[in-house]
Amino acid sequence: MHTKAFDVPVKMDPYEVRQTVSTVATPRTEGFITGMSVNVVDKNGAPVPIRRLMLHHIVFAAVGRPDTTCQGQPFVGYDSRPTNFSNVAQPFYGAGEERNVLALPKGYGYPIHKNDIWGMVWMLMNHRGVTDSAFIRYTVTWQDASDGLTAVTPYWLDENNCRADPIFNVPGTGGKHSTYKKTYDFTMPESGRIVAGGGHVHGGAYGLTISEPDCSNRTVFKSSPAWGMPSNPFYHVRPILHEPGPISMSGYLSQTGYPIAAGQRLRLTAAYDNSRAHTRVMGISLVYVAPQAVSGCAAPPTDGRTFQPAQLKGIPFRTKTPVFKVPLTGIGADGKAHTISRPAGRTVKLDKRSSIKVRDYYFAAPNASVAPGSTLTWDFGPATLHNVTLANGPQGFASFNLSEGRRFKFRFTKPGTYRIFCALHPVLMTETVTVRPHKRHKKH
Repeated sequence: MHTKAFDVPVKMDPYEVRQTVSTVATPRTEGFITGMSVNVVDKNGAPVPIRRLMLHHIVFAAVGRPDTTCQGQPFVGYDSRPTNFSNVAQPFYGAGEERNVLALPKGYGYPIHKNDIWGMVWMLMNHRGVTDSAFIRYTVTWQDASDGLTAVTPYWLDENNCRADPIFNVPGTGGKHSTYKKTYDFTMPESGRIVAGGGHVHGGAYGLTISEPDCSNRTVFKSSPAWGMPSNPFYHVRPILHEPGPISMSGYLSQTGYPIAAGQRLRLTAAYDNSRAHTRVMGISLVYVAPQAVSGCAAPPTDGRTFQPAQLKGIPFRTKTPVFKVPLTGIGADGKAHTISRPAGRTVKLDKRSSIKVRDYYFAAPNASVAPGSTLTWDFGPATLHNVTLANGPQGFASFNLSEGRRFKFRFTKPGTYRIFCALHPVLMTETVTVRPHKRHKKH
């Protein structure tokens, strides 16, 4: 067994949110990966606290191998345009704020080769008003090809599949204790047994469920979030640039493996709190399948188990999804980031169908007022990617990353104040839209 750490240097501008795709080093050997982890470290190898830099999410993919769940579809990049890399990069490991690790049962491994090329897709946030540098460190554990491990195939199940930024939005209009669910079905091209799996969600999630709708919708496993205690650093990072995610997600392991036959569907269901808005959220599960002949709805394994990493590490956590409000943030006279109720500028009344220019780095109507039922169109500038994202307000919405004259529309039906920012430039670009109350008709 071999273990090696690889460091990728990163440099972040003040308060920067960066999404990047790059190629990275591999073990350059013939063998099988049995474990993998990732973190952000300084030049001495010590973890960098999230009050400095936060690794929001990261994905590793083997370039040149088919994407098992994206066949026949173009892969959409961070710029919301189809790329030329569709179906030729196979995701095999991913992590987020919860720092998921790749851990396979004994005897199984993900095959690697000397000439492999790996791609790394990552998003980092700089929480300070200074330029910062660090390293993304990924640690790989592998065994030699001669060890004769059983190869597994990774299947990336995603609620908004085949995108570098696979977000969706929870409207938050369901009332107290309501749940918003989003599902994704994938038809298995081969038979096999699921020996490991995990999940990734954002703030506001209840969890993920992997099920077999063609076998009486039986549950394969659930990936549940562990939320930090109120004292956890996740809830005390300033400025607040997004809703904090879980500190860990439960995983699934089975030496025998959960049977799934070719032609049967795997269903991913993401469940979120719908009593308040949650924007730019995700619902992702990565399962590892060992090819094997399976027919019908074969009996589940008796050795399947789920585990919660936070519990195994003795870290205190909550199981109830916490309430957290994302504010707007702006630069004060002191040059530092502060919470603001609205950006500077007067409020402008807009017609029921109006357009707002989005430029570098501002919204042309920083404070707007509209009547209920109005539709606003954001017109994005020529070069730099931006987006429109609700921080807090009556109903959740967000655009993909856009530029080059592309547009995004949203119809405002619920009165109240919508606090909005560009999630790529959350400190520099803020906006409010106030939807006036419905007019009351006078009785005659």
